[in-house]
Amino acid sequence: SSGINAEYGARGGKAGAKPAAKKKPEKPKWTEEQIESALKIQRAYRQYKQRKAEEEARKKKEDMDRLMEEAERAAWLKIIKIEKEREDREHEKWLQQERERKAHLKRMKMMLENAFDGELGEIQQILQEATNDWKKSAGDAGIHPTKLARKTMDLLECTDANEYTPLSEAGAGGACEVIEWLVSQGADPNSIGRYGRTPLYRAAFAGHVEAVQQCLQCGADPRIKADDGCSPMDISTNPIVKEILKEWDVSDTERLLNNLKLEQEKRATAQAEYVQMKCDAIQDKITAAEEDFKQQEKQLMHAYGELNKRIYEHDMCVDKGTHVEVTLQTVHDAEDVVTVLKVKVDDSRRALQLLRLQLREEKKEKLEVKQIGVQIVVKELEDVLIRDVGNKMAEDGRWPLLIDETGQASIFVRYTDTNYLNAVNPANMEPERIRIALLGAVRYGKPLVIDLMGCDMFHVVKERFDEIHEGLLDWVLDKTIVTEEKFNQITKKEDGPEYEEKMFWARMGDFKFWLMTNSEPEPELLDKFYVIRVKPSPPKE
Repeated sequence: SSGINAEYGARGGKAGAKPAAKKKPEKPKWTEEQIESALKIQRAYRQYKQRKAEEEARKKKEDMDRLMEEAERAAWLKIIKIEKEREDREHEKWLQQERERKAHLKRMKMMLENAFDGELGEIQQILQEATNDWKKSAGDAGIHPTKLARKTMDLLECTDANEYTPLSEAGAGGACEVIEWLVSQGADPNSIGRYGRTPLYRAAFAGHVEAVQQCLQCGADPRIKADDGCSPMDISTNPIVKEILKEWDVSDTERLLNNLKLEQEKRATAQAEYVQMKCDAIQDKITAAEEDFKQQEKQLMHAYGELNKRIYEHDMCVDKGTHVEVTLQTVHDAEDVVTVLKVKVDDSRRALQLLRLQLREEKKEKLEVKQIGVQIVVKELEDVLIRDVGNKMAEDGRWPLLIDETGQASIFVRYTDTNYLNAVNPANMEPERIRIALLGAVRYGKPLVIDLMGCDMFHVVKERFDEIHEGLLDWVLDKTIVTEEKFNQITKKEDGPEYEEKMFWARMGDFKFWLMTNSEPEPELLDKFYVIRVKPSPPKE
């Protein structure tokens, strides 16, 4: 038994013997008919896939066209509404200014006529009526004393076509009482009218003795000569007037002028303090409006984040085939919240812009109405943004910043082959997500797009880039990210062989970076980027 076991293997063969090789089954031979049938099936399948791909591409284009048309119409209506509101404000402002202008012209004419005629009571009544109107226009808030004093002085120092003031008219008409009262109210006794003539010059020319004396006692300077080179004494034909002017001690004039100068400086100081106080009050409102805008913007960013979560949850339910209707409703609810908050953000932004405009007007700063940037319609995006027809961006050297209040550019970009990141979506702003998107854009030579969604998020974007590598966003902006030295600093071993230099170096020159927003950005961005403003074209009837 042991011998047999030693001689034969466990399978009954001899020890050490190789098992017999199995014969491979012969492949079935296809007949010509079978081969032809298989080819037909393959051709039919390929045609089916081609039709399916074409159908999907056609549907994708139809969806994009529909969304673009809806966005264009909505944007057009929004711009019409904003423009109408602006026009209504401007029209109401113009009407108020026109009413005030006509009332002011009427009062000016009456002031000048009554000053010449010496009707002091009429002048005081005109001024009182004007004061009552100014207080009424100010409403419950009332009119500040300094502003009232400024408007009063504007009326007291109004001029006619010859630049003559009421005081000058009173001098020409010999109205001593009016001269004294006007100077006591702050009118300039040495105002210069046509041909360089002062109130004293006109009083002397007319030979009004008492008016000449009154002018001198109120600070009129007899040394001032008119354009013809004549002084009041030279022009007068009245010997009494000449004598008065000759005997007048100019040191008294110097003393009176110094007193007038002090009064003028006091009024100027009060006016400057009033303007500063008003500017400070407006600035406080601006600070509060900025805080409100930031809060509204923060809520909008949170709402966008919640919307993205609901979309993700819905997509997961669609894949599983469960609770689709429920999750779809939550998506719609989140979209409604975003819509409401977008309106609030727009209103808050406009209120802030109006306050800043008011501050500039109060400071009498000149406003630059010309907007920075190239203005295009959405149909020109491909030529301007992708093809750079005319090499405008290439010559400028900066990456483009799309300012698109229509929402169309965002749709266009998402339907284009880009690496798109939504700055208000927390998941999109994760450093690793940004790094992979940047690597892919450089590797495959396509645009990296960051959409600020109308929020002041550029500083957040920079911080996220810095978390990947200090100064990374600067490398993107100055285009050095496409150099081997800079690019290799953000790659990792686990990124795989597709990001090796030999795999993509030839395509690095095709890399692009686009920044987008749907509202007016901070001035800093207007300097850093080549600005493209997308304007809606009128919707089709």
